[in-house]
Amino acid sequence: MIGDSTNSPDGSEHQVGLRRRQRRVQVARACDACRLRRIKCDNGVPCSKCIARGHHCSNSGTPKASTLTEASEEIARLKRRIQQLETELKQQASDHHHLPSPIGSSPSLYSAPVSREEHSRPVLKNYCGGIQFRPARSSNESWFGPSSLYSFIQRLSDFLNLKLKKEHSVHHLHPVSPSNHKLLNVPEGNLHGNTSHPGALPAGDVPTEGVYLSLIQEEYIINLFWQSYHTSLSPIVDETQFKKHYQSLLVNSGQDRKPSALVDVIIAMCMQYATSTMPVETQGLLVDGRDALVAGRWHYWRGQKLLTLELDSPSLSTLQCHLLCAVYICGGSFHNMMDSTVGLAVRTAYMLGLHLDPPSTMPEKDREMRRRLWWAVYLMDSKAGMKLGRPFMVSHSYAMPSLPSDTLEAAASSGSMFIPIGQNATWLSYNLHTVQLYIKIRRAYTDFYEQGIFLQGDQNLWADHEAQNSSAEVLMAHTRSFHEWVDGVPESLKLKRQVNGLPLSTDFTSVVLEPFTPPWLQRQRLLLEHTYHHLSVNLYRHSISFSLKPHTGSIAEELAMRCASHAIMLTTITHQALTESSILDGWHEAFFCQWNAVMTLVGFAMLFPTSTLYSKAKHAIELAILVFDNFGAKFFVAANAAKIVRELSVKIEALAKSSLPEYDNAPISEDFEANPSSSLFVDHAMPTQGLFDVPDLSLFDMAVDIDFWNSVDTLWPDLDISSQFQAEL
Repeated sequence: MIGDSTNSPDGSEHQVGLRRRQRRVQVARACDACRLRRIKCDNGVPCSKCIARGHHCSNSGTPKASTLTEASEEIARLKRRIQQLETELKQQASDHHHLPSPIGSSPSLYSAPVSREEHSRPVLKNYCGGIQFRPARSSNESWFGPSSLYSFIQRLSDFLNLKLKKEHSVHHLHPVSPSNHKLLNVPEGNLHGNTSHPGALPAGDVPTEGVYLSLIQEEYIINLFWQSYHTSLSPIVDETQFKKHYQSLLVNSGQDRKPSALVDVIIAMCMQYATSTMPVETQGLLVDGRDALVAGRWHYWRGQKLLTLELDSPSLSTLQCHLLCAVYICGGSFHNMMDSTVGLAVRTAYMLGLHLDPPSTMPEKDREMRRRLWWAVYLMDSKAGMKLGRPFMVSHSYAMPSLPSDTLEAAASSGSMFIPIGQNATWLSYNLHTVQLYIKIRRAYTDFYEQGIFLQGDQNLWADHEAQNSSAEVLMAHTRSFHEWVDGVPESLKLKRQVNGLPLSTDFTSVVLEPFTPPWLQRQRLLLEHTYHHLSVNLYRHSISFSLKPHTGSIAEELAMRCASHAIMLTTITHQALTESSILDGWHEAFFCQWNAVMTLVGFAMLFPTSTLYSKAKHAIELAILVFDNFGAKFFVAANAAKIVRELSVKIEALAKSSLPEYDNAPISEDFEANPSSSLFVDHAMPTQGLFDVPDLSLFDMAVDIDFWNSVDTLWPDLDISSQFQAEL
């Protein structure tokens, strides 16, 4: 017998048999470059030979059609693509046929240039997805795109109604706001202290019987700005110049102050922030017993009235006011107003020529301020567009100014004195790296939502597995740039992790809040990581589909897991920061990011009850409730959020315990996603009487109320809203 050692004393035939039985390691299929050169290929994606030679490798990692079902899906996809291209060609031909001819020109002279234009004409894109709905206590509908949380909540609500076979509502929801959206329904009077102001408005234009601060209170409030918004938002105000400007406004031997739009807007922002750090029962003096989110509204409206005088002749100060106003009204949860204000800031920036890089003849200090203002506009435009799912107003079609500098020289000339933080990083480095992150995220966002080559007609992003994976591949192509951003952040700006965890990662390790660190630096570190996880949640959330579960091991499923991991990490960090420090107290953006993350986790937990991340997601949802309880002690909308998430936790348990085998790899409903339930549109307005006796609202109504429950004119004479609200709870 071959290989029998008894046939040979030295066992050589046995060794020969062993060598014959060894099989050469083979790959399923060599890449195109290796097959062409007839060289050995491996299973790398790309293969090692192509990497070494710098060649394009055909091993893309995209699964090939290996079954009849997959082959049929590929054929169907190619047919749809051919049909789409034919439709585009017909559309272009139709557009060419209807082009107007110039007066006095002959058809023969006009036909040639139009033919060239036909081939260069860009293909027009459609807005796919999104919802049109009327929020509670609003008389008009608004459109929110597919990237918005509002669109996600609509699909989540439809999913619950379908799976649990009944309408879902949480009883006794009692919003605090009145039923209308009048922004200024108060007694009118003269501008407070406007007698010396050269551009004073006539009597009767601005209310004065409201909550205005004394000069001593103003000094305390304004000092909060430099340690909070100034360092942790965008450094768009020169501290030294502002303080000189404030001193110039004092009149009557320092007993009064002339009106100033910039001063009033900053005071309004800091009143909103300061009152949101205090328990509700101690806020009375600053907000007159009303809600913290609208604290400072009197100063805000006075600033708005003064800004109307500058509409035709804007200055850098005008732009600063528009940007800060957008932050204020976003903190108050008026997102349509915020979107409009950001649009005004964008147009003002163009009027001022900030989209052009400053000339070299300008002093370097002024050049840097103009750059910081432009990129602050870019940031606000990006935030509004991605949050609401609406088109950006700043175009990437043109070159933009250089990024702002964070060098020691730039920090020294900025007007603020903060110590360097090491590794050639300064207090300006946070803003620079935040801008760089938004540039990368926005590029991925734009590529994803504007490509749509696999969509047909009213087809949406969740139509079939091919659409899921095609869209996921677009985002996966950008992940390397996100890792490059993480590597480029200075260590002095990164939150350290316990047990050797990696900063700016989703390894689920706790962060280290270093003692004896300036609060502004602690907040910068927290918010930088917070922003990274928040933007990642928004970018990857499209993979959490309520109509078609992604294939196991697919790219779409991987992105859904990444989305959940970032949401879990954001929740863990927020809870730890609120528990161990006061850095995020009163920070409204942190609250809204947490609300965004927990609703995403709710959807993930309902769709992936057998996932390895399910238990971590459930634990994060419980932590989010504690976060909302913490915020809820200071502003009421967070208490409503905690109530909603508690109700949703019960539904998560119900879905996890139920057996739903028919859901796996199959559509939930033929018309689901394409035809959302009309019951999700809020068609009723709250009655003017019986303000706190509100009928039951659906889950969607309540979830939307977290962003729309409030009203700027919550200033009711002879009514203690805080005590009434607590009694209802």
